[in-house]
Amino acid sequence: MSKSLSKKGFTLIEVLCSLGVFSIIFICMMSFDKASINMKKDIKNINNDVLIMEAIKNNIIYSMTFKELEQLETSKNFFVDKENMNFNKIKTNVMQVFSDHTSTQNPYIELSLIKDELNVYKLKLLLHSGKTNKREEIQCNFYKGCHE
Repeated sequence: MSKSLSKKGFTLIEVLCSLGVFSIIFICMMSFDKASINMKKDIKNINNDVLIMEAIKNNIIYSMTFKELEQLETSKNFFVDKENMNFNKIKTNVMQVFSDHTSTQNPYIELSLIKDELNVYKLKLLLHSGKTNKREEIQCNFYKGCHE
């Protein structure tokens, strides 16, 4: 009588190889997922910074008078600190969010003014954000004139 010695199933080597392939694919998927989460966080921060700059710009254009803008220039209040970069403070009184100094460790907004002979200011808002070794800048240029 002859016995059939056919082995059905997987050997230990095959199981270990399949676990190795599965774990490599799983690690790749997790690294892509982590990169995606970091990108979403960065995009959210940039979007929030752009909205804050837009709010400051709109309040300067529509709420501030030309005389208040001249007061900012004479007092040299050109900086908005991180603690003043929120919508409630900007909405209530945009003059109060500007100061004459700032900490360069945290994100801040810098305002520069250039006045021409026609009583028109060219304003530039420059947002400095990100970590100190990887500083990002967002710039917004606009004009404000004295139209009395």
